[in-house]
This record gives sequence, C-alpha cells and structure tokens, in this order.
Amino acid sequence: MPANAGTNRDKSVNTDYCRDCYKDGAFVDKSLNLHQLEIKLLEMAEVQEDISLEEARQLIKKLPELKRWRMDNI
Repeated sequence: MPANAGTNRDKSVNTDYCRDCYKDGAFVDKSLNLHQLEIKLLEMAEVQEDISLEEARQLIKKLPELKRWRMDNI
C-alpha cells in the first residue's frame, strides 16, 4: 500500500487520491476548491517538514490533472 494513498469505505487502498484528501470512501473536505487546495499546500510547506516549498509548487502544477479536479468528473 502506498504510504500516502487514500482509502475506500471497505478500507481498501484508493490510489486515485491521497490520504489527506480521501478517507473511508469520501473526500475529507468536500467544500475545498482547487484554489483553496493550492493555498493549503503552500501553507503546509511553510509549517511542516514533510513537503518543501518547491515540492508544493510542483504539486500545484499537477492538481488540474488529478481526477477530482478534471471537468469530466464534475
């Protein structure tokens, strides 16, 4: 199991989403929009050692490609 993978209702691994976004078959913060997530990633980079500012910027560039944010999934 990837360390940062989300989980489905049955506790199986869901590699479409990370553990911070998707838990037990649902999005952790359903009201979060793409812009808010960008801000959250930058804030995480400032306060936590888990992610650097450069890593956060690279992730932000990839966000629109993720399943949750693609227009065909809305």
